Amino acid sequence: MRIRLDLRDLPPPEPMERILDALATLSPGHWLDASTPMRPVPLWALLARDGFAWRLLHEAPGHARMAIWRQADAAAAAASAAFAPP
Repeated sequence: MRIRLDLRDLPPPEPMERILDALATLSPGHWLDASTPMRPVPLWALLARDGFAWRLLHEAPGHARMAIWRQADAAAAAASAAFAPP
């Protein structure tokens, strides 16, 4: 199941903080679809450290969108891979 967060209008570091808060409650089979105002490079090391995988879904000037799921969650990984954003 996809959980959508649109954080594009928030100043740093709020998008990163909200993503981490949402991931702390992520249920098995769920994945996060997060839009941020920029490519969240500082977040990636934290995700890897905490056992999450991710991929960029879309990137444009002033906007990045990524899928995030628990590395061990094959169902969430498959669901996010099958998702094609508009």
